[in-house]
Amino acid sequence: MTIWILALVLLAACIALGHKLGAINAAFTFVGIVLAGLLAAPLGGLFKHVLAHVGIQNETLAWAVAPIVTFFIILGVFKAAGFFVHRKVEVYYKYKAGDLRLALWERLNARLGACIGTLNGTAYLVLVSFVIYNFSYWTVQVAASENETRTTRFINRLGTDLQGTGLDKPGHALAAMPENFYKVADLAGLITQNPQLSDRLGRYPAFISLVERDDIQQLVKNSDFAAAWQAHAPMGQLLNDPQIKTLMQNTELLNAVWGTVTNNLDDLTGYLQTGKSARYDGEPILGRWDFDVSVSVAMLRQARPNIPSNEMRAIRAMWTQGFADTTLVAAGDGQLFLKNLPNFKKQPPTAETWKGSWTASGTNYDLSLTCNGENKSMTGQIGGGRLTLKDDKNILIFDRED
Repeated sequence: MTIWILALVLLAACIALGHKLGAINAAFTFVGIVLAGLLAAPLGGLFKHVLAHVGIQNETLAWAVAPIVTFFIILGVFKAAGFFVHRKVEVYYKYKAGDLRLALWERLNARLGACIGTLNGTAYLVLVSFVIYNFSYWTVQVAASENETRTTRFINRLGTDLQGTGLDKPGHALAAMPENFYKVADLAGLITQNPQLSDRLGRYPAFISLVERDDIQQLVKNSDFAAAWQAHAPMGQLLNDPQIKTLMQNTELLNAVWGTVTNNLDDLTGYLQTGKSARYDGEPILGRWDFDVSVSVAMLRQARPNIPSNEMRAIRAMWTQGFADTTLVAAGDGQLFLKNLPNFKKQPPTAETWKGSWTASGTNYDLSLTCNGENKSMTGQIGGGRLTLKDDKNILIFDRED
């Protein structure tokens, strides 16, 4: 219903305006609408950089606003040209052609203007359909809650009605956005509509190193945000969270996330849907691993068979406590995190996080790690679902985290 009301209002307004301003103005406007619609996106990049100097710093907002500004500038030029030509013709008929020809011209100009106004109204309707289609393609998927703002709910209603009338087809066909625009929207909708996928998202190999960032870890530990996310809270509420606002202002992080998403878009979508990654499943070290105390102690006993039983019991107790939270995280970009590794040289023992990189040769791995200016080299091997790490003193066994 809303789309039909919008269509009637646009057509009626353009017909009335065409009748009032005349055929020349209406014709120039129609050409301006067509050319502005075609050139708005290509020339929008020129104005995108200018918008930063007038207060629009957000890259996404500038990307969306620039074509709109370009459209109205081009349309304004054609409207100005139409008024100029109309004025020249009007002066001729008013002062040189005689009263009869003036009356005939005014009647023809008004009636023909009303007809061309119908074309203008139709052109505007297609353009508005294009805008509604692309905005609602996002909002319907990521902000479908009835608790969203009135503006968001109105855009969702327009998008639904647009599809119901069939005007989504010309709106989409007018100027299709880049394919990634729709794929990213589908991905965002999949994640927001299925908050239980957030854990799987954090395990995606390409995202692991991003999730291990300190600022992202603070968000992960934000219980209020997690509860709101799981409860399908309105998108406006989520975006207004102080930590989210801080992250949104971090251009370096946003570029890293965007680059990771666009470079792995199809694989990431498939991974969230199936839990399988065609790109990364062939590399067994990728993912999160938990330290296995019992097997590691058994390997120590095997390597040192003459160790006294009382000393072995002491080591088991010390390792059980010290390695309780030890995990290894291997990311798809080659980064490595050995977290909560106990340093028994200090009393009491302290848990340290070592960061570095891994390189592979089949199922064998070389690990280079650093912590507090100290370097550590380890070798690793995967077999039977277990990761075995060796350094100069110890053999550490890890099991893949479920």
